[in-house]
Amino acid sequence: MAVSADRAVRHSRRDEALSMEGRRRAKGILALAAIWLTSAGAAAPQWVTHEDQRGGFRLHVPPGLQAAGPTGEPDIVRYEGENSMLSVERLDLQNPFAAEARSRRDAAAAAGWFHSYEIIDGRSATFHRSKDGRVHYVHGIPLCDGAAVFFQYDYHYHDVKILAPILRHMALSLQSTGACAGTVADIGYPTD
Repeated sequence: MAVSADRAVRHSRRDEALSMEGRRRAKGILALAAIWLTSAGAAAPQWVTHEDQRGGFRLHVPPGLQAAGPTGEPDIVRYEGENSMLSVERLDLQNPFAAEARSRRDAAAAAGWFHSYEIIDGRSATFHRSKDGRVHYVHGIPLCDGAAVFFQYDYHYHDVKILAPILRHMALSLQSTGACAGTVADIGYPTD
């Protein structure tokens, strides 16, 4: 009898801990969903455009992310959220764009990151990598004059489904601008 009662107490505590973890995750997911779904409201947080005129690109940044302090590197900008971080990097290419994207993918694989999705060609590169419950969504495009821009969105793997439409929009919004960009598509925010 004592063994049964002790086991029941342990199971009850385990179930309570799992329930608390589930509620914590659910609150985080609901907060992200609320930001996404209510962004159409007038008082809701809004997407902003990160535009780098010197770098020659622009990107829509989702609600809930705030610009972080200086990185010490002029071509890297970071935005931080409660459980996520966005890093935007402009670089001068030493190799063709697709080769640069593959070298980034390969370096992450060598560091133990698992790649679950990738599309890499001469016009854009997109891949997901995961490790220890974190996911990095990476998207990049070539710019003119031998440069490129990549953004990396780092988040918890439980948020994959909620963030999928946000990441798709961000990838679509990453565009070359400036004199050598040609016609830049007018991409509205998700609230438009």
